[in-house]
Amino acid sequence: MTNNKQQKKPQPLHPEYVKKQQKKARGEKKQFHIVRNRLAVMLGLFVVIIATLGYSWHEQKQTLEQKEQQRVAVEQELKDQKQQKEELENEIKQLNDDEYISQLAREKLFLSKKGEVIFTLPKDDGKKD
Repeated sequence: MTNNKQQKKPQPLHPEYVKKQQKKARGEKKQFHIVRNRLAVMLGLFVVIIATLGYSWHEQKQTLEQKEQQRVAVEQELKDQKQQKEELENEIKQLNDDEYISQLAREKLFLSKKGEVIFTLPKDDGKKD
C-alpha cells in the first residue's frame, strides 16, 4: 500500500512538445500585450492630435471673427472718411466761387453791396401763435 500512497504524477506523453506549446503560448500572450500597448499609445496620440487640432481650429475661428469685425469697422470708417472728403472738396469748390463767398459774407458778417439794405428776420422755430 505504500506504493499506492505514493502515486506518481502522470507524465506528459511528449514533454518537449508541451514545452514548445507553452513557450509558444507565452510568446503569443507577450505579443498580444505588445500590440495592445502599441494600440493604446497610438490611440492616446490620436486623441492628443485631435484635441490639439480642435483647439487650434477654435482659436483660429475666434481670430477670424475678430478680424472680420475689425474689417467691418474699418470699412465703415473709410466710408465716413470718403463722405467727409467729398463734403470738404465741395466746400473748397464753393469757397473758390466768388458768388458763394459774397453770399456767405452777407449772411455771417452782415456785409452788403452798395445801396443794399439788409433786414434780419427772427428765426422761425416752427412755433405758431
